[in-house]
Amino acid sequence: LKKLSRSPPPMDSAAVSARNLSQATTMPSEWSTSGRKARSSGSERRLRATTLLLLGLALSVIACYTGTVTFAFWRASPGDSSVVETSPAGSRRAAALGLGLAVAAPAGPAMAYETYKDSNLGFTFKYPTGLQKSDSPFYNAFFRDLIEPLESVGVKVTDTKRKSLDEIGDAKEVAKKLMDDTIPEGAPRELLSAESKKFRNGDRYDIIEYVYQWKFDKDLAKRLGRKKFQLHTKALITIDRKKQYLVLTAAEDQRWPIQGDQLALGVDTFQLIFD
Repeated sequence: LKKLSRSPPPMDSAAVSARNLSQATTMPSEWSTSGRKARSSGSERRLRATTLLLLGLALSVIACYTGTVTFAFWRASPGDSSVVETSPAGSRRAAALGLGLAVAAPAGPAMAYETYKDSNLGFTFKYPTGLQKSDSPFYNAFFRDLIEPLESVGVKVTDTKRKSLDEIGDAKEVAKKLMDDTIPEGAPRELLSAESKKFRNGDRYDIIEYVYQWKFDKDLAKRLGRKKFQLHTKALITIDRKKQYLVLTAAEDQRWPIQGDQLALGVDTFQLIFD
C-alpha cells in the first residue's frame, strides 16, 4: 500500500520550470492551492478504494480456503489405498484454487467437476473433482472419496430383455425392486422418494432416493471407531436398447446435507449418448 501512495517520479528541471511558469501566468495562487487540495483528495480516495479492494480480496480468499473449497489433493499411504493424508503441496494448490475462485467468481465458488464418457456403453455424466476413479467388480465406472469411504458415484450397465421400465411397473415398484437388489437382506430401510421422468427422446427414467442401515466390515469398523452406518442413496435407472443403466450416488446420511448436491451431480447430469 505504501508503494501505491508514493508520488510519481520527478520531472526534469526544464519540465518543472515550464510547469511553474504556466501556473504562474495562467492561474491565481488560490486556484493553485485549491488544485493541490483536489489532487491530494483524489489520491486519498484512490488509496482508500485500493485498500478496500485488497481487503475484500483477502477476505474472499480466506473464506474460500476455510469454508467453501471442499476439494483437496490427497496422497495415499504406501500399501493401503484407504488410508490417506494431506499433501503439503496439495495444500498450496488448494490455496491457489481458492484464490482463483475468489478472483473469477467473487459472489461464490463454482462447483469443480470432471466429465466421464464411455462411448462403448453409450453414456456420460459429471462427478465432483474430489472423487478418485477406482476399480470395482460391481460397476462399469466407479468414483469414490478417499477420506469418506462411503461417498461414491457409480454406473452399472447390464443386459436386459425388457424394453422399458414400464414392464416393471410405476416408480415405486421400480424402487422396491432396486432396493431389494442393492440393500443387504434384513437391513432397516426407508424409501424417501420415487418419480418417473422423460429424456428428450421420450424414454422413461426413474429417480429414486432411499436410506438404509448396515454395518462396516471389521477392518473399517476398527479404523473408524464405530460398527454401523446409515447410507443415503440417490439413484437413476433407465432401459435403452436392451441395456439397463443404473447410476448410484451415496454418502452417510448425516453428511448428505453437505455433500449430497455434489454427489447427486452424477444423477442430474447422466445422459445416454446414442440418442
